[in-house]
Order: sequence, then structure tokens, then C-alpha cells
Amino acid sequence: MSPDPRPKFLQVILPVPRYQTYTYRLPETWRENPRPGQLLWVPFGRKKQIGMVADLRSEAPIGLEEIKEVLEPLPADYGLEPELWKLFQWATQHYLSPPGEVLRTFFPNSILKGKLDKGERARSPSPTIFSSQNGPVTLNPDQNRAVTLVKEHLGTFFPILLQGITGSGKTEVYLRLCDEVLARGGGVLVLVPEIALTPQMLSRFVDCFVDKVGTYHSAMTDTQRLQTYWGLKEGRQRIVVGTRSAACLPVKNLSLIIVDEEHDSSYKQEERFRYHGRDLAVVRAKMSKIPVLLGTATPALESRENVERGKYHFLKLPHRATAKAQLPKVHLVDLRRDRPHPDTLLSVSLREKLLLTLERKEQALFFLNRRGFAPFLLCTDCGEVVRCPNCEISLTMHKAVSRLICHYCDFYLPILEQCPACPSDQLQAYGSGTERIEESFQKAFPGVRIGRLDRDVAQSRKKTEEMLSQFETGKIDILIGTQLITKGHDFKRLTLVGILQADVTLNLPDFRAPERVFQIVTQVAGRAGRHELPGEVFLQTYRPEHYAITAAMAQDPEAFFVQERVFRKELSYPPFTRIIQLKLLGSRQDAVARASRKVADSIQTLMSRQKTVNILGPAPAIFERLRGKYRWQILIRSQHFESMRSCLVDNLPHLEQGLEAGVRLQVDVDPVGIF
Repeated sequence: MSPDPRPKFLQVILPVPRYQTYTYRLPETWRENPRPGQLLWVPFGRKKQIGMVADLRSEAPIGLEEIKEVLEPLPADYGLEPELWKLFQWATQHYLSPPGEVLRTFFPNSILKGKLDKGERARSPSPTIFSSQNGPVTLNPDQNRAVTLVKEHLGTFFPILLQGITGSGKTEVYLRLCDEVLARGGGVLVLVPEIALTPQMLSRFVDCFVDKVGTYHSAMTDTQRLQTYWGLKEGRQRIVVGTRSAACLPVKNLSLIIVDEEHDSSYKQEERFRYHGRDLAVVRAKMSKIPVLLGTATPALESRENVERGKYHFLKLPHRATAKAQLPKVHLVDLRRDRPHPDTLLSVSLREKLLLTLERKEQALFFLNRRGFAPFLLCTDCGEVVRCPNCEISLTMHKAVSRLICHYCDFYLPILEQCPACPSDQLQAYGSGTERIEESFQKAFPGVRIGRLDRDVAQSRKKTEEMLSQFETGKIDILIGTQLITKGHDFKRLTLVGILQADVTLNLPDFRAPERVFQIVTQVAGRAGRHELPGEVFLQTYRPEHYAITAAMAQDPEAFFVQERVFRKELSYPPFTRIIQLKLLGSRQDAVARASRKVADSIQTLMSRQKTVNILGPAPAIFERLRGKYRWQILIRSQHFESMRSCLVDNLPHLEQGLEAGVRLQVDVDPVGIF
């Protein structure tokens, strides 16, 4: 008699942060076999839990004694379609992530929590408070060339890096392509780095496509995300504009993926499932055999290198879309000679230009990449800085709420009047943040309407939109802000941009610091003069000779790429090598140190035959203690990514099981910051 071919056991993924699947018995009463990607109810501990089928087996794993039985399947349309199941498998393997963490990204929380009514009928995004474009927009030849090229390759995998200067009309290209795809019955996935930063872009999509547009981001409620999820899955919505997690949404008949501001580090998820939204989108496009358009004014070095290697097609939009708009004139201010005012941080030349701008009833924008009133509070008697007890870094002074706040764990204290290390009351706030600049401007320019936009002000998308709307409608003369003001905004009367301390980021211990400086400076400079009124930018720096500064001055991403490429290649940094970071965390410093050494020894043994692999560490992380946890790290670096990945993929469960109690292992493939 031939053996029963019907599988008797299932390997099930549960939404828990473990490098394992769970075995369950398949009930004999089930007529149809589950398929990988299907959701079902299973018992887990004393409760029942929704999990996803990973594999079907005819025999149970050796060593398992008691195997519980699956409770019931969910309807088939709740599971992952074959295309998304394939992407799920790739993401788990590539990013060396616990499959349960990946599961949380591919499904809305409501479904994994058992809310199975599919929510209300999907609704279009709430109308934004921004004005829409008036009348049809005529594309220039460069925009037309981009649209035509993508249209010609619909139905094939065709990655394009679209490098367009600020104000070159990339959004209009996106809209034309969406219109074409919808006319052919397809769907479009549009990724943006942070939805709160791009209300104008979302309003353009809603204006053009009304209820066919869905949005998806972390600021939405579970119910709102569920509505978008089912609206896309069932085809009621055909376009989704969302942040990185939208890369995993079930867009019906997906025909095009657009990644706006592809260089932005916000696309990298830093917790749990540590994936890169842009890279996941490219892989999904490849699997679906569709084009993917990566738009930016300042390409990520990895993307630009893919052009050099022939992996990406390269297109440029070298001119501003508005006929009369020109790139702003950029003035370099050497702060070693033109000393800034200690309160406003304005050099003499920038202050004079600001006064002229205000006289003409035009607007100004000032960028400082540091929020709060002052970066730290220092005792001038003993030299002690008030630090966070959880992170051992300085607390930032926030005067408006009378608190000293940690920007990493959100710990706070009331502003102290006495030093915690000595009896002195000589505490002084050092340095400047956006809050201090706002207060100083109000004193220096009485009667001028001043606004501030940073994380402290923008507690919600609504508050962000309200501040930006006031600036757009002329109710604010000067806007001061952090990275929230650097991209995605278009203001007709903004003619002056001041970058108060351009090189703050250059001092970070990060090989990507020059790239970030170039990108931020170029992006914020591009806010000026986007329409008929000419714009000017004043770039204040103590390091005017740095190549990131000089390239940003010239608005020349090619010059920056050439120089940065040489630097990265000489030092074997990405994109010429790949990095996998293993981070160990725990509340006891000695336990974390021991575990790190043990894991490092194991990695050395596993990769002893891989001559191209370089292992650095273990060593304490740059910020050794954050959120009450000590942190050590091991960096694995090689030109051959698969050599590293294949050694780790089967051994991570064993490494995790061998850790001391209270120590956790985190894996980050291609980390964007090694802190």
C-alpha cells in the first residue's frame, strides 16, 4: 500500500520575535490542504493566535512529543498571494530577520489581532489643506522623455534612477505615469520617506485620482490602515501613497512602483524587521516584472553606483519645471571670518539679506538640524553635563515645556536649578536648537511673523500641515525648522534660505556623514526660488573647503559622487562592501560583554574559510547605553554578501539560544548608521 501523500503537519509562523517556526498537526477533517502564506488560528500557550503557514510536512520534526492541532483556517483571501509570499520569503532570508517580525510588516495589526470584518469600505484620504494645481501642466522635453521611457517598459522589470534637480517636476512625471497605468487597468505603489513631510504631494494625487488613492503610514489608526489594505486588495483603490511598510501591501494588478526621495534614510526600518523600503521595492518590482522609478535630487551612493554597474537606467531632469524658475544663487559664509550672532546664529551678511527680504514682503526659511532650546545644560563650576540615566548622553533643554529631554528614550526632568553633581546653581544652557533660534528671532525682529516646524511642534500630521499651510498662504514670514522643512515643499514667495550650521552633521562618527550633509544642504537650498521670484541661499559653515559643502554649493551631485566614490572605495565602505551588524543588548554590562565575545568567537569559526570576510569587534557601540540597555556590536564586512548571509542564516537560531538570560541579539543587514 502506498503511503498517504497528504501532509499531516504544518510549520506555522507566529508574530513573535523568534528565529523559529512552530509545528502543528493538521486536522484529518480538513478537506483541502493549506498553502504557504495562508492564515489560520492556532493554539499558542493558553490563548489562540493567528499565524501563517510556512511549510507542509508529512512527518513531525524529531524530538517533539506533544503537538497541538490547528484550530481553523481563515478565508483564503486573508492570506498572502503567491507574489507576496515569495517576497516574504526573500525578505526573511535576506535581512536575516525572525519571520514573526516580518509577518507584522506584511499584515495590518488588526488582522493579526483577529479583527476579521475587513473594516468599513475603504475611503479616500482626507482632503489636505493645500491648494491644488490650477489647470493642466505641460511637460517639458525632459519630463516627457522620462514618462515615455517608463511607459515603453510597462510589463518588464526596468529600474530607473530619475535624478531631477529640486523643482524639476518629478511629481508631475509620477502623476502622468499613474494616469497611464490606471488607463491600462493596473495599480501603482508610491513610496515616500515620511508621509507628514509630503502633504502637498498627497494632495496632488487626491486631486487627480480622488477615491482611487489610498494612503498608508504609522500615524493612521489600525482601522484606517485596515480600510486601505482591503481597498487595495479588492481593487477599490488602485494607487497607494505610503511610507516604507506600504512596500508590502497587496496592490491589485501592481504595474509600477515609484520611490520618491529614494536617498532618504527614513526608508530604513531601525527596529524589529530591519529592512530598507527602497530595496524591498526594487526586489518586488523584479519579482513582479514591472518598472520601478527611483526619484531624487541627490541619489544615494548605492543607487548611483548601480547606474555605474549597469544595473539601473539613468535619467536626468536638469531644469526646473516652471519656465521662469532658476536654481537659487548660493552664497558661502565662512563662519571663521563672518562670525555669527551668539543668539540668532545669523552672520552679518545673512542678517542684511533677511532684512531686505522682509522689506520686499517675501519669505525666508532657516534650517538648523537640532531641535530643542539647547543641546545640553552644563555646570560652570564643576563642568558636569546633565545626562540621561538610561542612555548616558546629555539631556536636551526644551524651554517651552520646562524640561530636559532625552531624544533617544524620551526620559525627562524638570529644568534643574542646582547641579546634580555638586551644590552649585551655576547651570548654563550651551548651544542652540530651533526653539532657541525662534525665541532669538522674535526678539531681534519684533512684529515679524515667525513659525517653527520640528518634531516638538509636529506632534501630528494635522499640526504639520497647519504650519506649512500658514507659511504657504503668507501668514508666516519666517519659518525655522529641522529636516521636516527640507524636502517635498513648494512655496511661491520663498526667496531666501539660510542654512545656519551646515557642517553639524559632518562631526558625527559615521562614514555616511558627508553624504547626509550634501543631501540635506541640497534639498533645503532647493526650497528657494521655485517660481517667478529668484531665490538666494546662504550656507554658513566652519568648513567651507569640505567637498560635501563645495558640491552642495554648486548643486552638483555628480561632483560629490565622484569624490565620495573614491573615499568609499579606498576605505572599503559600502557600496564596495556589504556590512552585517550584530548587536547584543542587555541590562547588565558584564553579561552583554561576555555574550558578545562568545558570539564573535562563533562567527570567527563559522566564517574561518571565508577569506574575503572581515570581522570587526566585538566592541561597545558608539552610544554604549541607550534606553537602559548596554549595547555591544560585531561588524561583518565583505565584498561577497552571500558568503556572509549563508553562514549566518542557518546558525542564528543556535546563536540566539546560546545567549545568557537577559541578553538579546539583533541583526541589521546594510545598516544606515553604526551607532
